[in-house]
Amino acid sequence: MAKVITVFGATGAQGGGVANALLEDSDFQVRVVTRSASSDKAQALQERGAEVVQASYDDPCTLGPALQDAHGTFVVTNYWEHRDFDRAVQQGKAVADAAKAAGVQHVVFSTLEHVHKMAGFPVLHFDSKALVEEYMTSLDLPATFVKYPFFYENYLKVRKIRKLEDGNYEIGYPMEGAALDGASVADLGFAIRAIFRNRDQWLHRSVGFSADKLTIQQHAETLSKHLAPKVFKATKMTAERFCKLGFPGAEELGNGFKFCRIHSCERSGELTRQLYPAVRSFHTWVADNKEALLNTLD
Repeated sequence: MAKVITVFGATGAQGGGVANALLEDSDFQVRVVTRSASSDKAQALQERGAEVVQASYDDPCTLGPALQDAHGTFVVTNYWEHRDFDRAVQQGKAVADAAKAAGVQHVVFSTLEHVHKMAGFPVLHFDSKALVEEYMTSLDLPATFVKYPFFYENYLKVRKIRKLEDGNYEIGYPMEGAALDGASVADLGFAIRAIFRNRDQWLHRSVGFSADKLTIQQHAETLSKHLAPKVFKATKMTAERFCKLGFPGAEELGNGFKFCRIHSCERSGELTRQLYPAVRSFHTWVADNKEALLNTLD
């Protein structure tokens, strides 16, 4: 019989990539969790064969039914949805408790580094996930912890690239020349699928994903090559200055860039390719998404 995998966040980037990959494999029966079963994204998943259940991290009573009889679950929390650190931690703990009570045999949790502990300053969307990981470990959940890198798909959001007065484009990630691990979030869904397929090999392990590690200037050169005659360059802004831009979340994001610049995050291209050999480089991803990228800039 196909193994039931409950996918949280299936209408978002990470969960959506996992749901898509699992739906292409007849060994799995996909159950997606959403707060709105009637949404277009939920309906599209249902049309592809997913079971859609309505539940919320904020309502623990709904989580048990979502995990009933599930062999495994993919769990991702979203601090940015509400920007409430305590709420993000409680949401993760609630689903951990529910998975423990339901006897789920394999929990794959999307975590990140504990920045405050490592660097002495907070990055709440990282730290909240790290605390949930610690809680899952304390429960002795049968878990695999995965760390995602920068998503190439972020470039499909216009706010990541700014058009300058001279007609060229500036990439606004203040990495100050440091390299950044990256991958397509869609590709990583297939890496997660491999983890579910090989539970015994990946249980109680932590896996950091990466397809390549490039500077933002190298990103700019790649975009300039594929989207010519448009020209791209990396911002000269520092993370410290970014923190002071004043928009909601600026300090949080700036501190995140600062952490990624000064600390070597544990991401492995070798392990990522072991899980999914077809993972694309940034060069290949840009070539595959040329039209979508151009439409974003128009």
